[in-house]
Amino acid sequence: MNRRITITLAIAISAAASAFAQTPATEALAAIGGRTITAQDLEPSIAEAWLALPSRLLAARKQLLEQQIDRKILELEAAKRSTTVEALVEAEVSTDLPDPTEDEIKRVYEENKDQIGDVPLVRVRADIVDFIKKETERERYAKFIDKLRSGHKITYGKNINDPGLLRKDVIATIDDITVIYLDYERRNGLALYEMEANITDAVIQSVTQVVDAAVYTSEAESLGIATSEFIAQEITGKMKDFSDGEREKLESDLRSRLYKKYRVIFLVNEVTPYVQAVLPDDDPFLGRANAKVTVVMFSDFECPACAGVHPIIKQVIKEFGANVRLVVRDFPLESIHKHAFQAAVAAEAAKKQGKFFEYIELLYNNQDALDRESLSRYADEAGLDLGRFERDINDPELASEIRKDISDGKSYGVTGTPGIFVNGYKIRTLSASSFKKAIKRALER
Repeated sequence: MNRRITITLAIAISAAASAFAQTPATEALAAIGGRTITAQDLEPSIAEAWLALPSRLLAARKQLLEQQIDRKILELEAAKRSTTVEALVEAEVSTDLPDPTEDEIKRVYEENKDQIGDVPLVRVRADIVDFIKKETERERYAKFIDKLRSGHKITYGKNINDPGLLRKDVIATIDDITVIYLDYERRNGLALYEMEANITDAVIQSVTQVVDAAVYTSEAESLGIATSEFIAQEITGKMKDFSDGEREKLESDLRSRLYKKYRVIFLVNEVTPYVQAVLPDDDPFLGRANAKVTVVMFSDFECPACAGVHPIIKQVIKEFGANVRLVVRDFPLESIHKHAFQAAVAAEAAKKQGKFFEYIELLYNNQDALDRESLSRYADEAGLDLGRFERDINDPELASEIRKDISDGKSYGVTGTPGIFVNGYKIRTLSASSFKKAIKRALER
């Protein structure tokens, strides 16, 4: 079998969806005066993704239904064995994966030379071994699922891609267990939204670049100067403190002026945000309990991205005063972060003494030292009662609280950290501007 390291879900969906209708390449995406911008004006990979989006969404919807059925069958089997789905999969799929042979490693290396380039095998050997093991794991998983499916009666109800589906409509039955469209929507709505939104946002960004290039060139020509000179004159030449915010403001003002002059109309809109009822639970928060906007951050204290985002989001929230609060919920990624769960327990212990946020600052700033001894040292630095801290950190109720956060997070579609929601809207770009935009939108509702 030919093994390609760069196989992705999107590619798989694209291949599966080739029979579906696609978006016309001549559809207008924007207009500049009498000129229209179409997919043919965009970067080829973005244009291809845009044109195939309708068919990819149809295929993805079917694929997600199959995955939901697989999950239910796994839950039934796990219950029969008095274990968890995760432990079941570990035992049946992930345990005792064989090491690949040298011939397998060399074959994968040769089949991917066009992507690997001139990098010697010794430098990518570990990555190739990991890839082959993961592929073996995927093959085992598929066989295990097929075996489990053979022991159940699976029937399909209404087509998941019917446009008129009602939430109570039955879309599948597993033995005597029905799956209604509402269940499907709750489980998969975020994934489908993000798939559509990611591609749409890339198209909007690409269209904006084409439009900007066109209006900048037209304006420069009207002034008899080069485009580069015009941009320098209108943006670089007007900057005083050379901050990102200042540059964004100058670019925005210039766009507004030129878009009006050259009658620019954008015909591609952002995808309507997918909003869920993301509950703050009883987790610690900064701000007022009755704030109009609640930001919920599912965090892993061993996650570098969480440590990087935490101060940014705190600063953004501070700018909005009493209108916004930040709630921190736990989502330790135990499979990749050895100390994350215990660090979350320690933070819960600090919460019981009213020092949660003081304590997690120490965790974020010392992610390379989250062993048990270090956690106690940070408790001392935060001014906690060490005796009480040591008792609380061994309290099984704290571990149960974290497991509940993880379960809730998964139900909201959190798969990694940080998982950040603004009044139920999941943030997809971790930046100050993205946070501000989402908060302003929530305040306007």
